Amino acid sequence: MDALILASEAEVTYPLVIPAIAFAIIAAGFFTFLGLVTYSYKDVAARHRQKWSDASDHAAHH
Repeated sequence: MDALILASEAEVTYPLVIPAIAFAIIAAGFFTFLGLVTYSYKDVAARHRQKWSDASDHAAHH
């Protein structure tokens, strides 16, 4: 019994800097930000495909 009491007294807990739910909110916000950055590059290649194909076709005719 004494060993159990000593073991429980020796256990040290370290509190978190911010609440646990805040970590989840920060992570969700970060991944949402990354998703928006990724979405902003949607169809960039398709928008520039015509410029590159016109330039190569134009060069081929000369």
